[in-house]
Amino acid sequence: MKNYYDQQMELNVVLFRIETLNEKKAIYFNQTQPKSGKIKEVMVESSRVIKDTFLEYTEKVEEINKELDDLYKEKEILERYLKKMEESLRSMKGIKEKIFVAKFIDGLSAKQISRKMAYSKTSIYRILSEIYQIIQVGKKWEKKDAKM
Repeated sequence: MKNYYDQQMELNVVLFRIETLNEKKAIYFNQTQPKSGKIKEVMVESSRVIKDTFLEYTEKVEEINKELDDLYKEKEILERYLKKMEESLRSMKGIKEKIFVAKFIDGLSAKQISRKMAYSKTSIYRILSEIYQIIQVGKKWEKKDAKM
């Protein structure tokens, strides 16, 4: 399970990629629009086919749309996963909450947590086991979403 920070960073990358692709798509769309009212002279050579500019740009836009669809799905999965982590955090109190934050938000190992909180590693592992029971639903989401 990734920590909250890593998950948030991954979501930010996806959001940036979506923004970039939407800008690129707008550029391609604008390139398909007529620039002026004049009709340009077209030269056709019999030895090769000249590809239509409009077709070229629409193909690029279709590729971008496919990638955007995948990114929107990934964004949705990441947002659900982050929401589940936040809900799990809100449901915990006391030492479980502190260990949850240390493990999944701060990304600390059990050994680091035990040093920081003056608990034995065995106690930390036991509490982490309880935490995993609480957030088990989040793991099911992760497995289910990975299949999509």
